[in-house]
Amino acid sequence: MTTDIAPLRRAAIGRHLGCHRDVLGASLTAQWGVGHIVTLALLGVAAEHQLAGDHPVAAPPARAIPDPEPVD
Repeated sequence: MTTDIAPLRRAAIGRHLGCHRDVLGASLTAQWGVGHIVTLALLGVAAEHQLAGDHPVAAPPARAIPDPEPVD
């Protein structure tokens, strides 16, 4: 009884050795990662703009409405 060692040797090396690369999957993964980085950067810019700007504080209602003239 003879056994062929070549199939066993190929199985030991790994099944992905001769497979083609998944270009579409890799590009979608890269686009997903870049999209998350861009989103976080835009959120950071918006938060920085909101917190660091010289925005005037809204006047309280008592100061915004002038006092009425006293009625004599």
